[in-house]
Amino acid sequence: MKHKFLSGLLILIFGILVTACGATASPTEAPKAQPPAQPTAAAAKPTQAATSGSSSAPAAALPDLKGKTFKVGSDTTYPPFESVDEKKNTVGFDVDMMNEIGKLINAKFEFQTTAFDGIFAALASGKYDVVVSAVTITDERAQTVDFSMPYFQVGQVIAIRSDNTNIKTDKDLKDKKVGVQTGTTGDLAISKVVDDKNIKRYETVDLGFIDLGSGKIDAMVADSPTTNNYVKDAKYQGKLKIAGAPFTYEQYGIAIRKGQPDLKNAIDAALKTLKDNGTLKNLATKWNAES
Repeated sequence: MKHKFLSGLLILIFGILVTACGATASPTEAPKAQPPAQPTAAAAKPTQAATSGSSSAPAAALPDLKGKTFKVGSDTTYPPFESVDEKKNTVGFDVDMMNEIGKLINAKFEFQTTAFDGIFAALASGKYDVVVSAVTITDERAQTVDFSMPYFQVGQVIAIRSDNTNIKTDKDLKDKKVGVQTGTTGDLAISKVVDDKNIKRYETVDLGFIDLGSGKIDAMVADSPTTNNYVKDAKYQGKLKIAGAPFTYEQYGIAIRKGQPDLKNAIDAALKTLKDNGTLKNLATKWNAES
């Protein structure tokens, strides 16, 4: 009896083992491929920081100029881009922009007031490292200085007195007395349509608007944001207006003395960041820089 019981028990155990082994996949049968896991919403959608180019990106992402200080030449009579406030501080869109660039690339930019006429020669001679002064990028200027990527688009416009109904476009300026700042692209543009004898050139743009307000000239030509600024100034409110639309389109850039590739590359990288993360747009709103 004892042997029969053991034999029966062994047969039962063997049957259980065979049944269990039969439940596994055959070694010659490939396992079925599983569908790839779907990304979560958080993984599929980049974060705001990744898409905005925020200035809070790690410092390693931008060039590091190791705390260097650079001299900036600027005609500080050109609001809203650069002007001197009642506390004798240089303020404006360009000033704030350079401060933001400095934070991103670990550098400081010190503004120094100078006349616009001759500013590029001073830059080329080494008096300044950069010129930041609502400077239009032109092929002629690019022969003596390097330019950053563009950071602002403007156009030349015509300011006239509010009671003037005869001037609507630049074509109406032919026989008029027209003011312009010396050495600017406005000077170049108006010289193509007005006889030189009828052009009155000013060292600073504010002097031209003073003469326009008092009736000494018929029109003043300047960049659109700056003209908007003067027209809306309290002392001219209701006295001046802009005639028509801009008759040129131009782009501002930072002029950099040639032979400074590291500085140019750093400024370009910082400008791209400030453009991508909306800082330049916010500064335009802050300073009412209407183009």
